[in-house]
Amino acid sequence: MRPQMYQQRFIPEDQTRTFLMKISVSISNLYPGCENVSVRSRSMMFEPSLTKGVLEVFSPVHSALSSADELATKAIDIQTTNINGVGDFSVWEFSGNPVYRCAYDYFAANDVTALHLVLFSLEESYETQLGNITYWLNTLKALTLPQDNIAFGGRLQQPLAVSLVGTHADLASVPRSFSGEFLYDKERVLLKEVRNRFGNDLQISDKLFVLDVGASNSKDMKTLRCHLQDLRTTIVSRCDPMSLLSERLLAVLPAWRKLSGPNQLTSWQQFVSDVQEHINPLASQEHVRSLALQLHRMGEINLMQSETVQDVVLLEPRWLCSNVLGRLLSAETPKAIHHYRGRYRLEEVQALAPDSDVDELLQILDAMDVCARDLTNPSMVDVPALIKTNGLHRSWTEEEDDDDDDEESLIYGGVRLVPAEHLTPFPCGLFHKLQVNLCRWSHQQKPEEEEEDGGGGGGGEETDGDIRLWTNGAKVSQPSAEAMVLLVNHGQGVEIQVRGHDSERAKCYALLDTVCSIAENLLASTLPGLLTAKYHLSPQQLRRHQGPIMLYQPKDFLRAQLQRESSLTNTMGGYREGFSSILAFGCAEVYQRGSLGADMHISNVCLLARRKLCRMLDPPDALGKDWCLLAMNLGLTELVAKHSAGGDGGGGGGAPEPDSASEPDGGPLPRAPGPRGAQPHGGPAAGVERATVGVLMAKLRELGRRDAADFLLKSSPIFRVNAEAVGAAAAGGGGGSGGGGYAATCNGGTSYNSISSVVSR
Repeated sequence: MRPQMYQQRFIPEDQTRTFLMKISVSISNLYPGCENVSVRSRSMMFEPSLTKGVLEVFSPVHSALSSADELATKAIDIQTTNINGVGDFSVWEFSGNPVYRCAYDYFAANDVTALHLVLFSLEESYETQLGNITYWLNTLKALTLPQDNIAFGGRLQQPLAVSLVGTHADLASVPRSFSGEFLYDKERVLLKEVRNRFGNDLQISDKLFVLDVGASNSKDMKTLRCHLQDLRTTIVSRCDPMSLLSERLLAVLPAWRKLSGPNQLTSWQQFVSDVQEHINPLASQEHVRSLALQLHRMGEINLMQSETVQDVVLLEPRWLCSNVLGRLLSAETPKAIHHYRGRYRLEEVQALAPDSDVDELLQILDAMDVCARDLTNPSMVDVPALIKTNGLHRSWTEEEDDDDDDEESLIYGGVRLVPAEHLTPFPCGLFHKLQVNLCRWSHQQKPEEEEEDGGGGGGGEETDGDIRLWTNGAKVSQPSAEAMVLLVNHGQGVEIQVRGHDSERAKCYALLDTVCSIAENLLASTLPGLLTAKYHLSPQQLRRHQGPIMLYQPKDFLRAQLQRESSLTNTMGGYREGFSSILAFGCAEVYQRGSLGADMHISNVCLLARRKLCRMLDPPDALGKDWCLLAMNLGLTELVAKHSAGGDGGGGGGAPEPDSASEPDGGPLPRAPGPRGAQPHGGPAAGVERATVGVLMAKLRELGRRDAADFLLKSSPIFRVNAEAVGAAAAGGGGGSGGGGYAATCNGGTSYNSISSVVSR
């Protein structure tokens, strides 16, 4: 687990009250509208904001901490402490200020050795409590690395351990039982709802802990400590014991940190060399890697890896988390830097970290998607989390008031990416990271010979090439098209709108496809456990600047396609719009080269969606409406005999839960190509090989599983064009050649590609 860093490294056992009280004090003094969160990579402690509701709490409007609030945590505070009667913990606290969230995912890694406490205030309404808990549990789920082999029922083999803690019981006047424990009347309802939503993804404790955090010796606090002790004992029993070499490495770390001086970063090769030179010359790289992973899980070091920065060891996480990020992204920083939209000179960044090698530091921050270096103007750095302006081109309406004739020749299109399972904002400062990736891509599109005045004298922010940023938006300009990227619906959606001249339809599609690929690659690398859906915007309403804009969902396209229709009804506008217009800007060349959702092979359904389908279909059904009968209807009789008890595939027998270590597959859907190969379910099955999304949907409806069919409608891809085909149709336009062209420029660092995740897979 990880809450807030104090001056002393260890907290005596008699100061447990101080330990918990400090968390509440810092939370109560955070600015209005900011969710209060204590979170760490090996554990998370969240306390949502004490405001009116979840939409207000998680509003993406930029806010800043008051400089007078000295109790507020800066970035990520870390401490090592002993909890009385439980044991030693590495405790991390994330401040909760939105400006710091762009760095959270790099440290909130997928780690099964962690304990996670989600705190919420009992003074809030039930709806606000549920909304806040859903947000943070969805964050934990989103950071969990998906498994290629899907276990029975879609369950994770080693889910993260999470406990819910209700605070401020004394202030909320929660009654007590005769034995002295708090009795929260909504405990059973809240736990049931949360477990229904996240029970397959997280190991949620059966009990809700209700506390007055000021009473460290209360019976409720002792109950929580006993629970933490049980969880700790279980986790420790699964971990490898500390070897003599591990203990020696742990003992020598303070000396290495002192020798490193102000810069606590070292390459993996240097780290291995130091271990071999000073501790054991016979230690191999793999041996050192396993030792380093132990220290990483203990919170002593942090292992980093990305496409641009390979195998870096952070010897002292406090240095980067508190000193560097705390100063670079602090509330005082915007006052010291005159640029108003997050674009700074190199010397200004150096002034914020005067003791560090700024080039090496920026390599790490660039790999973390905290900032973007402008390669065409190396003296400039973009840090979108620090953008203060919210008034730059939030729509195209104002630009066209004086140019109505030119507006007639413009075409529009767009999509909205939304979380598919829970109506909650995107976690982990996703939009700041998306702005960083857009900056990086835009800089790479500039000709090498172009001389860019990137902001010298304070004017560069107005003429910065092909991209403009503001608080919740970005505008990317190309010679033939331009894109507007917006954070909408209280942070619950990322909207990408593209417009261009009627003669450049293919290039408009290429630009939209490229920006969508940037966002989807970022989601896959930063939030690998988050299932998203793509809605398409009405082209006519975009062109007419009408709102609210009609959103065409995947189910609308699939239903129309199954009915052999090629257009959809815009119920807001009272007219119909064709597939080609909605999906491909009316470009016949692009549309004809694409595949529609119902015709796609079911292997195109993403791994997270297949996992949820297995969750629906694997449990035995009394009427046989489970995976057995579906498999037989798909012609997979041999598969049913293999997985069913005794080989009888009907009568609701379902599939016996297989041993997770020997047979991970539990449902009829083909798993993603990977370690098991492209063969669905580990064996040849012609029925599945020929199955499309449309066929599977029809079979599910025949089976009477409308719930599974509706989910497939919601989560299936709608339209896919080969990247080369997009490039050919665009005829080498500046919009890029589709998603494949961006893969090399997306760092994809963060927790998904960290060494800890790679090693633990």
